[in-house]
Amino acid sequence: MQHHILINLFALFGVATAVIIICKFLKIRYIIGYLITGVLLSPNTTGYFADMQEVEVYAEIGIILLLFTVGLEFSFSNLKRIKNYVLLGGASQVIFTIVLTAGLIWLLMGSSLEESIFWGFLYALSSTAIVVKVLQDTNKITSPHGKFILAVLLFQDIMIVPLMLFTPILAGAGDGSPIMALAILVGKMVLMGGIAFLLARYIIPYFLKEVMKVQSQEVFLIALLFLVTGIALLTEKLGLSLALGAFIAGLIIAETEYHRMAISCFLPFRYVFMAFFFISMGMLLDYEIFTTKPGWIAFWFFFALLVKATAGMLAVKVLKLEWKTALAVGFSIAQIGEFSFVLAQSGLEYELISENNYQIFLAVSILLMSVTPFIVGKAEHIHPTFTKILGIKVNEG
Repeated sequence: MQHHILINLFALFGVATAVIIICKFLKIRYIIGYLITGVLLSPNTTGYFADMQEVEVYAEIGIILLLFTVGLEFSFSNLKRIKNYVLLGGASQVIFTIVLTAGLIWLLMGSSLEESIFWGFLYALSSTAIVVKVLQDTNKITSPHGKFILAVLLFQDIMIVPLMLFTPILAGAGDGSPIMALAILVGKMVLMGGIAFLLARYIIPYFLKEVMKVQSQEVFLIALLFLVTGIALLTEKLGLSLALGAFIAGLIIAETEYHRMAISCFLPFRYVFMAFFFISMGMLLDYEIFTTKPGWIAFWFFFALLVKATAGMLAVKVLKLEWKTALAVGFSIAQIGEFSFVLAQSGLEYELISENNYQIFLAVSILLMSVTPFIVGKAEHIHPTFTKILGIKVNEG
């Protein structure tokens, strides 16, 4: 028996429990508590964890289950209702963020075009876990800005696949031309879409109907785990991501009559594995970066906040929605996403980002995540605050 795994789990849960209790007392969001736990247990802080491989495995499982539950709570039918938000709004936000970030970094910092574009990739993604949780807690997920935010986040979660694909190509390490790589990616996505349609239409509803004849919640949960891991592994086999497969599995099951039962079964697991993910992100950070590079951290914090907020507002105005919604959306998604951490590690591997800049990126990301719950919770008050400060009335058209 691997006793060291149990000891590590004991340490993780113990420190996390203490930190979360303190955060609850101070009215700090639990996700920030997980990040603080990671920093406290980081090899750069205490040296307790010399090898984080096990924690990274849990973090990957956390991402898979997180996207599965996101898919469960947002079915194909809901997706169709806001398809313009997803396709036009989501694509606009990603493109605007990449172009603004890459252009400013290339002009102001003198970085190479490839490195500047990669920074655009990192900034294009926002935190699904934090933003969706706050929207749910405040009952704003069906509000005008809540629906747009959810659509943009869904598009971003899908975009991690092509962004991961183009990272080695951007670094000059890919085989073949970018056009050929894109064609192969589109072909794989179409193939996966066809498989998902067959599963959703003919196989999974029949499978779950047979499982429910047993009338056992335990068997139903095991069957769901079988489905989500199977579909996730299938997408990985096609050269896509495990997380995308989990998201597709959630969308498929959301179309069945058993989706509410599936949500109730998985909610407790989502929070446990989400905790592992954020703790592992905190463990990657070297806390000394805050004392050695405070100026650069402050600069990149406000740079990311303003660039992402601007890109988000422009994406909303593309669909000609009011400024109140644009401001709420822009500032609500003005943080770094969970998948940006995964993408940053890939950029580190392909030398598109230095170790020092990687640590600054982690520090800025954690700070932005820390203020996100407050910003999202007060998003509807941003517009009246701006108009009051500026002393003008912004046209709502």
